[in-house]
Amino acid sequence: QFSEPGAGGTTDPDKTLRELFERYVERYSEKRDHVARDEKEVWKLFRHPLEQKRVTKYLQPHTIVSSDYEYEFEHAWKNRQWRVLEPVSFDLENAHSIKDKAARWLGRAMALQNSKEEFKLYLLLGKPLREELLQAYTKAENILHKMPGKKEFVREHEAEDFANTIQHEIEEHEGEA
Repeated sequence: QFSEPGAGGTTDPDKTLRELFERYVERYSEKRDHVARDEKEVWKLFRHPLEQKRVTKYLQPHTIVSSDYEYEFEHAWKNRQWRVLEPVSFDLENAHSIKDKAARWLGRAMALQNSKEEFKLYLLLGKPLREELLQAYTKAENILHKMPGKKEFVREHEAEDFANTIQHEIEEHEGEA
């Protein structure tokens, strides 16, 4: 006990209990990003059209290494340069988490920019399902546009067109071999 016990009155005990819980417990507990859809679920949305185009067999994990950082991409192929695909879910609990995740990707891209390997990053974006978070998602995309290097953002509704593009690029490269 750090202080003398106190007493008080309230006309709304439920509301007062919630406020006290937030004041004395929640503000000190570690917040976690609540993910309604995680990266695996976003990947499924893109994987299906890629499987239909029979290009997933060409995808493999690949690690991009820079002097200070490295990151393994689960889905990559090489066509003159490495093409790395990364599903990113922005279907999170709140606006701050969405913008913070975009800032982490900006930092990751900056850390990888001096890699000796040339690569193009495709971020496969999963937007929030909750309408009230779409403005934060727009701001997150604005943050992502600041990423250095070759990059392309692919939204969920573009998955079919993206699969067609990838199929064409892979077939074109196969014809060169």
